[in-house]
Amino acid sequence: MTATTIPAGNPDEFPIGAPAVDLAWQSDDQNLWFVTAEGTIGRFEPRSPWGSTVFTPGPPFSGTADSLIAWPGHGVWTFVSGQSGAAFVKCDSHGSYQIHPLDSGRECHSMALAKSREGWDRIVAVLSDRNRLVFVNSGGATSNSLSYDDGLYGVAVSEREPTLYWLSSPGGRSLVRYDAHTGSFLPPVNIGVEPRDLAVTPSGDTVWVASPDNALFKYSVEDGLITRVDAPCPAHRLKTTADGTLWFTSPQGDAIGYVLPGEGRATVFSTGDGSRASGLAVSADSRLWAALSGRPALRRVSRYRLTVVSGDDQSASVGQRFPEPLVVKAVQLDGTPVAEQRIEFSVEGGSAVFENGKPKEVRYTGGELDQLGVATSSLLKALKEGPCVVTARWTETEAVAPFSRLTVAPPVGTAHHVRYVAGAGQTVPPGKSFDEPMRVIVEDENGSPVPGTEVTFKIRDEGAATFPGGVDTAKVTSGTDGSAASPVLTAGDKADVFAVRVWVAKTPVSLLLDQYIQ
Repeated sequence: MTATTIPAGNPDEFPIGAPAVDLAWQSDDQNLWFVTAEGTIGRFEPRSPWGSTVFTPGPPFSGTADSLIAWPGHGVWTFVSGQSGAAFVKCDSHGSYQIHPLDSGRECHSMALAKSREGWDRIVAVLSDRNRLVFVNSGGATSNSLSYDDGLYGVAVSEREPTLYWLSSPGGRSLVRYDAHTGSFLPPVNIGVEPRDLAVTPSGDTVWVASPDNALFKYSVEDGLITRVDAPCPAHRLKTTADGTLWFTSPQGDAIGYVLPGEGRATVFSTGDGSRASGLAVSADSRLWAALSGRPALRRVSRYRLTVVSGDDQSASVGQRFPEPLVVKAVQLDGTPVAEQRIEFSVEGGSAVFENGKPKEVRYTGGELDQLGVATSSLLKALKEGPCVVTARWTETEAVAPFSRLTVAPPVGTAHHVRYVAGAGQTVPPGKSFDEPMRVIVEDENGSPVPGTEVTFKIRDEGAATFPGGVDTAKVTSGTDGSAASPVLTAGDKADVFAVRVWVAKTPVSLLLDQYIQ
């Protein structure tokens, strides 16, 4: 075993002595295991002093490997394919290799741990060049499924349904299930694209599919709905976590990405040029780890995530406050909210300030009920026209959440006129109240709403109607959107047609709104 030194420049990247193409968490020894492209297996201890071991010289024949699976009680397994043949390779906790040759088939992109119809654990591997599945028991003995004519590529199995295996079929442009109880393939689900890697949620209700393009596809098992989710780069390994988040690697994009529950877009972050992020694994402490096939290191993904709850995509005029606060939620990787955490909200470029008069303020996440893990800013006051970018930063971690769709509009001019919206032309019997208030918007000379302006509603015909208190005049202040609504208007005791004048003092334009009593 060698001690791993944490690089000062990136505390989340750990050298392991060899580039790895896949990664697995082994619950037996609470360690991460990895495999290189040459089929050599290694172990990394994700705790101080961060020791790692590469078990060389590796399998006793040369070849290439692409995937790794941890089998509790039975070591870790990979599939190695070489010129002289192919084999399933087991590595035990002492670093000893066992070779289980395969009679035919040399191309395996995906393996999963599943159950047989008798309820025994077994490895399910997809032999893409033979269009069939291979089943491996703990002793290394193998058996095969029938061939699937349209070809197979990936496999995924849910915890809830371990005898139903989800498979991707590139030739059929579809998903297909294999039933271990009957030993047969079920009718395919056409998704209209060439599917590659797969992931299924632990509950089995959602299947995620990667394609060769910059797109992922989400298949809802219950209602059969297929949703496309665009990604900045092609996805490779897929993994779902307990909170419903999909994680993926992109060797082509040198990135790790994720799709949050309910979101319609994928987000990625760089792992560095040439890093070629590959396999993913979640350790017992809910940390996500990624293998880097472009350099000899593992990448630890922060166990914390800060997400925007509300407050993005709003605007305010220079000198005015935004109508809503900025709200974020601090959670662990598995979705657990975290209370009493320090969140710093920071405005870039001097475009706005918080209620403290500064471009930065600190808030803390709540600890009770629906506020658990939630932090809410004060209202921003807009200062400079243009985009207003705000970043919320969880100071105890490296988690950030950007507010990128805030805009500051030009300054609002002085009130010039009121514009009619609704409430005129109503008819009621004598003595009854009118159903709807009269609504107007105060605007400046350019048609922009003007908030905080006093609007007067005055009944022109004496005794025709009254506002609350029996008066003929009501004054209302326009809201943040410039709108103003009259109080309840009550008809007099006789049939009549009357008008209500609406205006703002010292403006050239007023409105006359007719109402009817009959």
